[in-house]
Amino acid sequence: MGKKFIAGVDIGATWIRVVICAEDLKKENMKKKVSKTPKKKHFRDTKVNKLSISNSVCKMLSNLLSENKISSEELLGIGIASFGPLNIDKGEIVNNLTSKFRRIPIKEPIKKSFPEIPLYIINDCNAAVLGIHYFEAENNEKDNLFYIAMSSGIGGGAICNGQLLRGKEGNAAEVGLCLVEPRNDLSRGSWTTYSSGTGVKLRAIKELNEGKLSAQKLLEIVDNDNTKITAKKVFQAARMGDQLSRKIVDDCVFYTKVGVGLINNCYDCSSIYFGGAMMNDKDQIIPCIREQFEKDPIKFTINTPPFIKVTKYIDEIGLMGALAFTKYNLEKNQVVE
Repeated sequence: MGKKFIAGVDIGATWIRVVICAEDLKKENMKKKVSKTPKKKHFRDTKVNKLSISNSVCKMLSNLLSENKISSEELLGIGIASFGPLNIDKGEIVNNLTSKFRRIPIKEPIKKSFPEIPLYIINDCNAAVLGIHYFEAENNEKDNLFYIAMSSGIGGGAICNGQLLRGKEGNAAEVGLCLVEPRNDLSRGSWTTYSSGTGVKLRAIKELNEGKLSAQKLLEIVDNDNTKITAKKVFQAARMGDQLSRKIVDDCVFYTKVGVGLINNCYDCSSIYFGGAMMNDKDQIIPCIREQFEKDPIKFTINTPPFIKVTKYIDEIGLMGALAFTKYNLEKNQVVE
């Protein structure tokens, strides 16, 4: 019998990543492709439709198979980790706030291109926590584990008592929508509002327009052009002592402490792993979180504090999780039962 392979797909708001690997999931056997996620820029844009994402996935996967001389018959399964919210039963992205489409079919179009291959779909953060479970976590962490994605938004994935928590439609542990500032409503007081990349950017622009704090360094970095402000540039300016940027970063860290405390109170986890694009500035975030939960956790959690870690895969942990999810399903591992 010939060699067998597993395919993984990570559909993100910005990038689509596809990987093929031998069923042993050894990193040296992984072959990858990356492409921009198709987006409809405005309602009159006819170049992108609701099938554009699934069509891109099929094309990338077909090319990857062809380039590596692998037939579809050699594939044991395809795992798809996707941004959400998802309807797992229908295999669709539904009601996504950043999409121009109310429904984006994923499972059915891909199944048409690869009809004989088992296909498994999962929320991207749920996939990520499985990726950590398989590739990174120590044995004493595996049964109670949490993953926090800090990127354009904030998401989460949880394993409790050795089982993945999925919820009725596969969207459990969406912690980014937790209210961390009770004086505001959900649209203004969620964790995402304060600590995601999008939130940091928008709050910096708002504070700049109000003109209460000095933003000289930030304005120098963006050439006095507000449209060039990004979370990365806010963190850069904060390192240089910019007053406004320092406040935004301090708020980002404080509300992340609130979020970690809420997670630990609700899930009582052994370890929390962080990932996502915001971890490119982890030196301004993670040490503060660790210090808080090592020295004075009671301000934010009543449970024994978790270990705070950063995944070594950063942006690719969802892709690794798509592979792990497929392998666990094929092996009927109890973590996904």
